[in-house]
Amino acid sequence: MKMKKMISVTVALAMTISLFAGNVFVMGANASTSSAKGSGDSTSEKSAKITAEDMTWYMCDMKDTRKQTVYFVGDSDVPYVSLEDWAEIYPYLLKNYVHLGDEDLEYGLDYSRDGETGILTRTDGDPYTMTVDCDKDTITFYDYDAFQRLEADRVLLDVLDSDGAHSEDEKSLFKRAEGSYERYGDSLVLDAGAYGIDLVSDDKGVYVPMQTLSDFLLSVKYINLFYNGEAVIFAKLGDLGEGLTGERTPFGDLYYSAKKQKISKSMGEFSYNERCMAFDNLYGLKEAHDIKCFDDLAQQAGAKEVLMGTDPDAADEALYKIIFLHLDDMHSTFGAESARSSDGLAADLVKKVSVGRCYRDSIIKGDEFTEAREKYYPDGVPAYEEIGNTAYITFDNFLPIPEGVDYYETPPTEEATDTIGIMIYAYSQIMRKNSPVENVVLDLSNNSGGDADTAVFVISTFLGEGYGSLKNTMTGALATAVYNVDVNLDGKFNKDDRGLTDKKLFCLTSSNSFSCGNFVPCVFKNSERVTLIGKASGGGSCVVLPLTTAYGSFFRISGPSRLAFTKNGSFYDIDRGTDPDFSLAFIESFYDRENLTETVNGIR
Repeated sequence: MKMKKMISVTVALAMTISLFAGNVFVMGANASTSSAKGSGDSTSEKSAKITAEDMTWYMCDMKDTRKQTVYFVGDSDVPYVSLEDWAEIYPYLLKNYVHLGDEDLEYGLDYSRDGETGILTRTDGDPYTMTVDCDKDTITFYDYDAFQRLEADRVLLDVLDSDGAHSEDEKSLFKRAEGSYERYGDSLVLDAGAYGIDLVSDDKGVYVPMQTLSDFLLSVKYINLFYNGEAVIFAKLGDLGEGLTGERTPFGDLYYSAKKQKISKSMGEFSYNERCMAFDNLYGLKEAHDIKCFDDLAQQAGAKEVLMGTDPDAADEALYKIIFLHLDDMHSTFGAESARSSDGLAADLVKKVSVGRCYRDSIIKGDEFTEAREKYYPDGVPAYEEIGNTAYITFDNFLPIPEGVDYYETPPTEEATDTIGIMIYAYSQIMRKNSPVENVVLDLSNNSGGDADTAVFVISTFLGEGYGSLKNTMTGALATAVYNVDVNLDGKFNKDDRGLTDKKLFCLTSSNSFSCGNFVPCVFKNSERVTLIGKASGGGSCVVLPLTTAYGSFFRISGPSRLAFTKNGSFYDIDRGTDPDFSLAFIESFYDRENLTETVNGIR
């Protein structure tokens, strides 16, 4: 199953964070040394010995192993990788673990070198480059978005991950429609030297910290690198287990089996510096939170010395507090302690520190809405229900189609639990011959978000032609994609694909309508074709970005891909949510559907 873009977070502590899993670099016995040059700051160069160690790598799968070299500079235990090796590793991971096993994917990189500068150039289309300058300690992308998109002819930014929208194949649920457009961003220069991070070279190659490449190239593809002092793991979302609940998979057991140890001074300093560089570039809500840089935030929170110190428990606790208490943006969450830390530390911190006010309030409100709904639906609310002339569609998360399910072969029934299946079934009932349905109400009142593709499907089902807009806050790139969906499963995109536009359309929202549960009503409101009822939606505009620390803990932030709606050609942030057209004063009013149906019929 292809990695899905997360534009939401489930509001429950037991589901707060999923870990990634993957590959292990087991420290080998073979080692060689050579001399290296790099700059620790902007004014001087230093020479250091590079140690090369052959290790076993597990490439996001315990059965996918290889022997590969990892490099260490001087006495530091911070792992580096050869840029020449990365030219093969990165496309391999994209082809096999992002664009799963697609033999037609032509993404490729060519490595070249000019003195102390190493260059990676795409070979499958326009020659976009990534340039590593070891004299200046900079990494420059001519176009970051174009360099790391999966295929040269794809758009720069896209809410949608589905391959079908990019092809002319029949029986595709999605199609990119006319009116889609994009605007390229600026060149990106990562000034690693300004953060005290050395990029080094010798007569054999150019070397970059593995964590830096993980943060800026793999994390946006939902793969991360973990390091536990004994092994390094490339990991996909969900493969290690659940951090805040303490549940682990066999892969997670492998990662956490390392001997407990302190963080070295060099690792602590590098991990802090790398976190600063990653956060300063990749956090999508810096302006909204009035954060100039992560270093300022850490100092103002009184946490800098601990974050760059040698005590893994203390460092993880400090990071936990910054994310949950200071950021508290719902998408940013602490996921799991490092393998160096005490087992179960993250779960203990939930009890000891709790979470931020916004997160806590969201849990409380979610429980209140759930309890109110249970009074009317003690056996659970149906995904599709008709009351008189009004159809109600309800789901609390945007869930993708299960792996192996083909709705063209077997259309969904009322038993469907995934969002697209629910929408296809609902559409078939609403549009059936002699249907009494005049009004359609989408109930997102307790929806905490989920998969972006399904949100696009819902928007397009309601509006006939949906859209999604994104901005990369790091590069300035903008894109709006217009979509049609084959909700009637006729295998065609034609004049019959008008969605539900012949009906009176409504959407129930509350402060629990978060992320995708917020994105959908924001687009509805802007369309002026769907009437919003209830309370203001809960906000949440940035795509979730998973990150790790260099010493191996896991967390998520609101990433640089920020959802928007467009009006008069301008992109408008949706992080504050949107107001309803008609308010409901009491929670019970959301689920007393007999009275709500009367209310809907009374709206003119």
